[in-house]
Amino acid sequence: MNYTQVRRLLLESLSYGEEAFKVVIAELQNKSKSDRATLLRMALEFSKNLLAFQFLNPSLIAGIGHILSAAQNALNAWKGGYGIARSLDIEVALYASGQHQIGVALEHHGVEDRLDSVALVMIDTDEAKLVDQFRLAVEQLGDEIVPPFVPTEGRLRCIMEHFGISESEILAVSSSDSLESRYKALEGCVASRVSMVSLES
Repeated sequence: MNYTQVRRLLLESLSYGEEAFKVVIAELQNKSKSDRATLLRMALEFSKNLLAFQFLNPSLIAGIGHILSAAQNALNAWKGGYGIARSLDIEVALYASGQHQIGVALEHHGVEDRLDSVALVMIDTDEAKLVDQFRLAVEQLGDEIVPPFVPTEGRLRCIMEHFGISESEILAVSSSDSLESRYKALEGCVASRVSMVSLES
């Protein structure tokens, strides 16, 4: 995997004022079925080199837009001085889960033992460093799943239940009743819920 491929597929832009940041969002195979403790140790090591490095349980991730919204809102809170957590890593988990209590956020969206895959969020100002660290993460954990967070009825239902989103809310903003269209609508609904976390804290 070369730099151009990673940049094209994974890097999204974030900003705070005039500061520019990049975020990597991916779903990686957990090829060794690493347990929670191993994943947390790995994340801790990687976070020493980046502004944020967070593994999340992919089962409650409603697409790239969900994580992008969580990352931007977490960055706003962290840089703006109204963050709840002591680190940007945990702030991302809070927003991704739609919670303002760290324990509840990590219980729902944190990694578990022997997951088949994990969601990965990385934030920094240095693109080259993000790419290098992403390659290391792939080497240690497993290949990237493309596309990430593939919609299924099971995933859609779990996410709707977690965020308190009704079928009627989904259909009100969906272009059709197909799984793909409903999942895209769900992504937007979840992104809106994520943005409300700072108002509730």
